[in-house]
Order: sequence, then structure tokens, then C-alpha cells
Amino acid sequence: MKDGSLSTIDNPNGYRFLIIISMLYMSTMLCNAVLTNRYIGTDKIFVLGGTFSSPFIFLMDGIIAEIYGYKIAQCVIISGFLCQAIFTAICQIVVVSPHPGFFQEEMAYSYIFGPSLMRIGISGFIAYISANLLNSYIISRWKVLLKGKKFWMRSLGASVFSEGVYSFIAILMMEIKSIPMNNIMNVIVLSYAIKATYSVIFAAPSTLLIDRIKKFTGIDVYDLPKRFTPFEYLKPTQGANKL
Repeated sequence: MKDGSLSTIDNPNGYRFLIIISMLYMSTMLCNAVLTNRYIGTDKIFVLGGTFSSPFIFLMDGIIAEIYGYKIAQCVIISGFLCQAIFTAICQIVVVSPHPGFFQEEMAYSYIFGPSLMRIGISGFIAYISANLLNSYIISRWKVLLKGKKFWMRSLGASVFSEGVYSFIAILMMEIKSIPMNNIMNVIVLSYAIKATYSVIFAAPSTLLIDRIKKFTGIDVYDLPKRFTPFEYLKPTQGANKL
């Protein structure tokens, strides 16, 4: 379905896959938020626990944008962060609520679900909204340019760039008060290397999955203008009317 109309997505199987991917997307986001405070490594070399789950958010974001279009991907991203905000708010309320004297695990709950989770949620919101929307936008734009071909290349290029943006913004904001600046930069570099490796490893499998879903559902949305070309894009005056 390439007419750019969201109303054409009336295939029940298409909605079924969208729901499954969106649920996995939301589950990964919550895992990433909770596991971020859990450092993995040694005293000299370590990363945040969320480093090993956040690449899948970009992967699923790219899959949704490729099949269902940028507008639905944008909706999933924003809805996901609204849900995460609700999760974080509920955690804050529970943590500060009174508890019986025999309950001995209050400190553990406070450390994981208390103010640090709020800080991670705010930092993640700023970083992910910027990086994920950028990731979806690049994939969708290149889809028009390359006529829907070479998803592996478009996904790899978009995720490597957007994950770099995310790693720098998120880790810097999350850890600025927790670890020394020189260690933060080391964490950013190592985390980015891990995420880039994920992108390379999963580029081909995600392409195969997308091809199967497209064939099964018949859905392949182009909701950004087909007249887009790099030449028009480089002409602000003329291109503004066409984009």
C-alpha cells in the first residue's frame, strides 16, 4: 500500500503484527529504564545495563517505520514514552507511600524505582525522542529515495547515526552526577561500539523479517512525499513547497 494514506491499513494481519511489535517495543523500553542503573563490567571498563537492550528499541522503531510508515512510527514512539512516564510516576508514588515496619526492602525499591528512575526517565525522554524520531525519519526518507530497496543499508546508516546521538545525550544526562567525566566519555564510546555492533548483526535478520511481514500483510506504506530527491532537498526555496 503505497498511496500514503493511513486509512488503507485495513488488513487485520497487519494490525496484528503492529500490536506485537509495539508491545515488544514498550517492554524493551521499560527494561531499558529499570536496568540502566545496573552497571556491567569491571572497575575500569563498564557500561550501563540498558546498553544491551536499547539497540532493540531502534531496531523495532526502524521495522515499524519501514512497514507502516513514519507517521505510525512517530505515534508509537511518543505513545511509548507517555506510557513510560506513567510507569515512572506510579513507581514514585509507591516508593514514597507508607510501609509496615517489618518490610525491610524499602531501600532496594527506592534505589531502583525512586528518584534515579525519574532522572533516567527524563533523560531518556529527551534522548530517545530526538534519536528515535531521527532514526525513523532517515529510514523513511531513504525509503523514498531508494524506492523501498536496501533496508539493511538504510537501517544500518540511520541507527548508527541516531544511536550515537542517543548515547551521548542520554548517558551524559543520566550519569553526570554519578561518575567522573572521563569515565562518562569512556562509557559513551564503549556503549556506542556495542550498539553499532548490534546494528550490524541484526541488519540482515531484520530485513528478512520485514520482507516476510510485507508479503504476508501486503502493507508497505510510503507516507513521506515520493517527489523527494536529494537535489530538491538541497534547494530550500523550491524544495520547501515539494516536501
